Amino acid sequence: MRETKGVLFSWAKSLSLLALFFIVTLPALSQYSSGIEGTVTDQSGAVIPSAQVTITNQDTQVKQIAVSNTQGFVQILHLAPGRYHATVVATGFSTWEQKDIDIEGSDVRTMYPKLSVGAIQSTVEVTANSSAVETTSGTISRVLEQQTVESAPLVGENLYASVATLAPGVTGLGGSFGGASGSGSQGTNSFNAEPGFQIIGAGQRQEANEYQVDGTSVNGNSRDGIVNLTPEPDTVAQMKISTDIFSADKGRQSGALIEVFTKPGTNQFHGDLSEFYTGSTLTARTEFQSKVPRYLRNDFGGSVGGPIFKNKTFFFGSLFWSKSSQGVTLTQTMETPEFVTYVTSHHSNSLAAAFFKGAPAGGVPTSGFQTVSQIEQSLVSPYIPPDNSVLPGNLVALGNVSINQSPINNGFQGHVRIDHNFHDGNDKLFYSLFRNTTQGGVANPRPNLAYVSPNATWYHKVDYIHTFSARLLNEVSVSYVRADGTQPAAPNDLPNLPNAYPGGLGGGFSSWGPSGWVHNNWNWHDVLTYVQGSHNIRIGIDVDRQQDLDNFTAGLDRPSFSFTNIVDFAVDRPASQSGPIVDVAAGSTAKSLYSRVLMLQTAPFLQDDWKVNKKLTLNLGLRWDYFGHLGTVSYGPNPLALFTPGTGSTQEDKIANGSMLVRGANGQVVNNTLWRFAPRIGFAYDVFGNGSTAIHGGWGLYNNKIGDLSYVDGIRTNPPQFANPSISIYNAGTTLSNFSYGASTSGPTGFAPPPGISYQVDAHGGLVGTRIGVGGLQSNLISPEVQDWSVGIQRSIGNSVVIEADYFGTSSRHLYFQTDANRYAGDLIQHNGTLSRLNPSFGAVTYGQSIGIANAEVGALAISKRFTRGWSVHAIYNRSTTPAATTMG
Repeated sequence: MRETKGVLFSWAKSLSLLALFFIVTLPALSQYSSGIEGTVTDQSGAVIPSAQVTITNQDTQVKQIAVSNTQGFVQILHLAPGRYHATVVATGFSTWEQKDIDIEGSDVRTMYPKLSVGAIQSTVEVTANSSAVETTSGTISRVLEQQTVESAPLVGENLYASVATLAPGVTGLGGSFGGASGSGSQGTNSFNAEPGFQIIGAGQRQEANEYQVDGTSVNGNSRDGIVNLTPEPDTVAQMKISTDIFSADKGRQSGALIEVFTKPGTNQFHGDLSEFYTGSTLTARTEFQSKVPRYLRNDFGGSVGGPIFKNKTFFFGSLFWSKSSQGVTLTQTMETPEFVTYVTSHHSNSLAAAFFKGAPAGGVPTSGFQTVSQIEQSLVSPYIPPDNSVLPGNLVALGNVSINQSPINNGFQGHVRIDHNFHDGNDKLFYSLFRNTTQGGVANPRPNLAYVSPNATWYHKVDYIHTFSARLLNEVSVSYVRADGTQPAAPNDLPNLPNAYPGGLGGGFSSWGPSGWVHNNWNWHDVLTYVQGSHNIRIGIDVDRQQDLDNFTAGLDRPSFSFTNIVDFAVDRPASQSGPIVDVAAGSTAKSLYSRVLMLQTAPFLQDDWKVNKKLTLNLGLRWDYFGHLGTVSYGPNPLALFTPGTGSTQEDKIANGSMLVRGANGQVVNNTLWRFAPRIGFAYDVFGNGSTAIHGGWGLYNNKIGDLSYVDGIRTNPPQFANPSISIYNAGTTLSNFSYGASTSGPTGFAPPPGISYQVDAHGGLVGTRIGVGGLQSNLISPEVQDWSVGIQRSIGNSVVIEADYFGTSSRHLYFQTDANRYAGDLIQHNGTLSRLNPSFGAVTYGQSIGIANAEVGALAISKRFTRGWSVHAIYNRSTTPAATTMG
């Protein structure tokens, strides 16, 4: 009951914050981005001006009316995806009707009304072509309708992983890849907060993809190409995958655009219940398993929708749960019980004894045994000579073990959508809410170091369209997407132990919690649409305000120690140490490592979709993408310094003379402001003027966003504010006394720094007497630039089949690339395996530059058949070449 009250309180609190959306800013594209157009003619082909065209949604009976201009051309825009009925009335002609016109998301459908002379009371009905080709846009895409989404066998009941590759030019397996698995986004489902998917659009990396739900971007802000929201399949009306987008009012990213349109309510109450079950009893074991690990997956829930006020206000809502456990087999080299017994009895005060007691292995080795003598011969300790009196040489220490675990992966998704139409359907108000929660279990061969990471996502969107006249309307939408998660502390006394990685021992001993993260994305989109003759002109702006807030104090402060072998581990003889993070000014372990990354991106745009004549449409657009200084990075009130190259004639000289500098007054990431114009040109040619054959394509320039994790991970502990001390027994003069290997008495912030290090800052911003790793990126960065182009031909066969052939090309420049810049060719050879470094003040310098180059070409052949009950079948063959190169400078 307590949990139920908490959930209800969270929902009530979220709804009460709705009013705040109108005072914050960030891009949300239109839920009502579809439309219909056509040229009204008589049977001879002469145009008919002043014809009244009425478009009626067959599910809601909401109507919109327009009048053809002097050229007989008519457009009705800002329609929601759905099935429509068109009626055309003109004086002296029979009424023309067309039913069952399927209008897809972000699509303008062409109709071909030919009126016959006669009385208005007589009606001529024509049948809509369900296999219509693209005659109004250069974009090459594929729409998967509701029945296909519901009927397709979905991997993990996830839309993106299952059907997103069913578009021409899109390759990849679609499976889960590149997401935040360590922070709880485990497996493939519809509930994870930060999953990524192997979806490759026109040969580009998955990081270039963009995901939208009802027109709002749901891309994560820290990692490129991941998604914060995946609607349950039963809530989806349509899904559209576009390989290229040649419109300036959407598609900042150059990769595949994956748009999901949720179901609205209708004039009829409708609902459904569903359940999906699978488990270990239905699965065969692999070659490496003695038995199938126990797992189960049970997804269940339902949805309901209907009218609040008929023909005007509608609702749709859903609740879905997932109860699952994943079967995982971990094959590792682990310590034997005999070794543990010896260490805990003969070296009871060692940290190894504390680790073995606090985090024992999850299984007993059964093969591949190694004695202490064998280990000391294969992994030679720097503490020479080996002392067999420390541990008996014939003691069996290690062996191979297979460990079966079943970490949980539970989830919940709730959704509410409300649509309201007023002023005779000319004004529309739309609100949508999603709430996701997950409990993602992360397996570990040491069960006490396994954990369950809770994640959550909020999605809110408000969209309002106001019609000033038949030629002028405005749309404004505001959205907020929040994703957050935590990694809990290990149980018992384990938070007071450092991380330890003995050589030859699988898994090691490590933990990161308690740590947490929050991503806030505010989106604002405003566009004014003006119809002038055959021009559909849109002028507007997108604004993105993003925050990445991380409290990784525990994970960063906990020091890490490596050991040459398990024998050295047993007697507390580390080979290297990294951490804890030191507050340089205080000379002690940092108490707060709460980072704030703030980003602001804007993009004013102008788009003109021009119907040149009955057959040719041009899509002409210009977008100005502005990223500011990429972002600002700070720890509390203090901006963070970044490694910045100094003067010199070569890159090596600049690195050697580089130092730590704060950029700007508030810790901006780069000194220059990143912006670039992004022109787009598309075309669609209706070859015979009847919608049976079309040639379309275009060219566009795109400015891909750089996810902040690309550079933030390398700079979190930069001096002179912080320092991550690193020492090695292999460095001259280093002895066991230089390590601070020991337990804490007060959690992660209680670990002691290595003794004997002077925390004084040198002239370059490093530490006197020791080299520490730092990070930075070009002070004057160039944002990634991608050119996309494509051309395709579609042919409708009969009323339900479309065949097509497409060609795609991409050329990418200034892609973000980072490496250790503080080294040079031959350094290791010249100094007997030790890096002397270009800049002696630092160790590794993780340095980012916009120097990457990539090109791709893709050819595609496709055939689609749409059936009368609304579902379809698609077959696609893609052939691609991706000659990629990366330059260094």
